Amino acid sequence: MALGNFDWLAPGARAHITAFLRELAPASGALAEELEGLLRRRGFDEAQRSALRSVMPAAAARCRSVDGFLRRVEAAAPALAALGLAPDRAALALSEFERLLARSFQGRFQPAREQLQSAILFTLYRAFYDLRQREVRRLEAAARRAEELERRRIGRELHDEAGQSLLLLRLQLEMLERAAPAPLSAPLAEARLAVETIIGELRRIVAALSPAVLERLGLEAAIRHLAARFRQAGKAGIRMRIAPLAALPMETQEVVYRVAQEALQNVAKHARARTVNLSLRSTDKSVRLRISDNGTGFDPEAAGRQARCFGLAGMRQRAELLGGRLMVRSAPGKGAAVVLELPIPETAG
Repeated sequence: MALGNFDWLAPGARAHITAFLRELAPASGALAEELEGLLRRRGFDEAQRSALRSVMPAAAARCRSVDGFLRRVEAAAPALAALGLAPDRAALALSEFERLLARSFQGRFQPAREQLQSAILFTLYRAFYDLRQREVRRLEAAARRAEELERRRIGRELHDEAGQSLLLLRLQLEMLERAAPAPLSAPLAEARLAVETIIGELRRIVAALSPAVLERLGLEAAIRHLAARFRQAGKAGIRMRIAPLAALPMETQEVVYRVAQEALQNVAKHARARTVNLSLRSTDKSVRLRISDNGTGFDPEAAGRQARCFGLAGMRQRAELLGGRLMVRSAPGKGAAVVLELPIPETAG
C-alpha cells in the first residue's frame, strides 16, 4: 500500500471522524494544553511534546480534511523517529488524549474517536516501516558499494603483486629453458606452461573481481568483453544486440555488468544451451538488459527457495537497491530469460 494513499479508511468512518472533529475544534486548544502537562509528567521532553502535537486529534480538528491530517502524520514520522518516538510512544500519548476526550465527550463519538486513533497509529506504523525499509536499503547499498571497492582492491593487488611476480617467474623459466641442457629443457618448458596457465587463470579472476574494462572503456565495451570470454569458453554461441546507450552513472553500469556476468555464468554452468541472446538498450529514463538461452530451463520459484541459491537473490537485490527490478522467466525444458530494468537518475546526463 503506497504512502499517501488512505483508501483503506472507509467513507462512513471518514464521515464520522469529520463530524467528531467539528465538535472537537472549539475545545481542541484547551485539551492540547492539558495534554502537554500530562505528557510532561510522563517523561516526554519539550521537543518530543512539540512533535507529538502534530499527530494528536487536536491537530486534526484544525485540518480541512481527514486525509490532509493523515498526510501530516506521515510527514511527521521522520521527526518522531529522530526524537526516539516510535509508534508505541505515540500510542501512549494518544491514550492520554483519549482519556481527556472521554471526560469531555462522555459516550459521544466514541466509535469515531477509536477510528481516528486507529487511523493515526496505522499511518504512523506504515510510515515507520517505510523509513526502516529505506534505511535498510541505504545500508545494503553501502554494503554493496564497499564490496565493490574491496573487489577492486583485491583485484589490483592480485594484478600488481601476484601477477607481476608470476610474469617474472615465467620470464626466468623461459631464459633457463633456453640455456638448459636437453635433459632439463623439457621439464622447464612444462613448468613455464604451468605458470602461463596460472597467469591466464589469475587474469580471469582479476577480471571477474574488478572489471577494469568497465572503468576504462564503459559499459558497452565491458559487456562485449564478457561475451567474448563466454564465447571463448565454448559453452554456447552468443548473439548480441547493443543499442547506443544513454549516459549512465557508474553504479548503474556496475549493476548491469554484474547481472550480465552472473547470468552468463549461470548459463555456462547449468543451462546446457546452444544459443544465448543478449540485448542491451536504454532510453532517457531507463536501461534494459535481457539475456535468454535455449537451454534446459528451471523452476524460478523452486530455485529461489534453495538455501544455497545466492545468484538470483543477489541479482534481484542489486536491482532493487537502485529502484529497478529483475525478472526471471523460465520453465523446465523451455530455456530461460533474465530481464533487468533500471531507472536512470535525472542527474545522470
